[in-house]
Amino acid sequence: MIAELAAVVLALAVGVPLARMLDRDGPLSRVIGEGMLLGIGVCAALLCVMPWSRWILVVLLLAIAAVAAQRSWALRERSATSVPLHWGALAFYAVAIIAIVGYALFATLAPSPEFDYLADWGFKARAFFEIRSIDWQLLVHASARDTHPDYPLLLPLTYDFIAVLRNGWNDAHLGAVHVAFAAALLLVIHGTALEETRSRLAAAFITAALVPLAATPWMGIAEGPFIAYATAALLLIRRGNVAIGAILLGLAASTKNEGLTLIAAAALGLVCARRAREVIRLWPAVVIPMPWLVARLFHRLPTDIVTGSVITRVIAHLRDPWPILAALSSASLGKPLFWSALAAGIVIASRTLATRERFVIITLLTQFACYLGAYAATPYDVAWHVTWSWERLVAHLTPALTFVMLLALVARQLTNTSVSLETSSTSN
Repeated sequence: MIAELAAVVLALAVGVPLARMLDRDGPLSRVIGEGMLLGIGVCAALLCVMPWSRWILVVLLLAIAAVAAQRSWALRERSATSVPLHWGALAFYAVAIIAIVGYALFATLAPSPEFDYLADWGFKARAFFEIRSIDWQLLVHASARDTHPDYPLLLPLTYDFIAVLRNGWNDAHLGAVHVAFAAALLLVIHGTALEETRSRLAAAFITAALVPLAATPWMGIAEGPFIAYATAALLLIRRGNVAIGAILLGLAASTKNEGLTLIAAAALGLVCARRAREVIRLWPAVVIPMPWLVARLFHRLPTDIVTGSVITRVIAHLRDPWPILAALSSASLGKPLFWSALAAGIVIASRTLATRERFVIITLLTQFACYLGAYAATPYDVAWHVTWSWERLVAHLTPALTFVMLLALVARQLTNTSVSLETSSTSN
């Protein structure tokens, strides 16, 4: 566990100053969350260009951290006015902390038993560590269905960074990585909610409510990291923090292939939200995953979805969509109370969501359409594909949707309370 904790500390050391440079007046909690996400990306990226030596990496990271800290201090701005602590917020903070501690115990209980970890994410990480480099020969000859050689490498390289710090492979506590991603996302959520509502109680409530969505149950695979990067990116771009949001969007695309479509979806969301001029500012999201895309093309790594005649499969499924519809209708997402509450909240806050949250809603709908398109193009049995992926794909979209819904409801409540107080004051 020492290596995992050391990796978290190094990621924070290098990431927080970078986050402060990009989000100068953001709340401290959000900057720390952004820093964790950025820092992990930096640690993984260094393995692509530097020798896999513990001391070289540590010294280089500390040097980057020192330069970034000096730069961020020179560019510091006055933080937003502090928000007073509400006693009720303490209860929600306690719930969130207890839940994260429980999640940490679950995540580090044992090595991941997930098939995709054993055949893909963890397998590639260990194979890379054995030769202290990305094993391109392994990827070229790997199974497109099981090992997915075309998948981006941010998560396997994060595992490898921990192994380099330990100077040996041990996956007993690699689940700590997923705890770090979940905590980082929750800090971004808390800081964003606090900045918008100016209420500790509201921010604590929203943060506690989203713990189950940030703390995913899939250890050892990229769902949790992707959700953290993608959700944080959308929330920041939504707020106008496009620079850091675009970087996180690029890191999402470096985590899962779904991040590539999310970049296009976010661009469309900006256009539909009448922010078309900001689309060009998403360029970091395109640049960051580009080296991997070029390397993937150069090595001709197999991709299962686009094998064979994609157009023929799409046309066939469009002519007869029933297999897809039947598979989707039979796929269980669980949590009926949650989905009922989410649907009710969306109905209540529909006007706010349609006007103020157009960017997020359009982006999520576009990404959802891309997921359906993947099922139309799949070379596998549709029922099998839907059964083993649908719940995870929906989990990609749920945190951002839940956040904007809760924020709309909280804003509605705060407005009603303010109006009531003004009316009462006028009457007196």
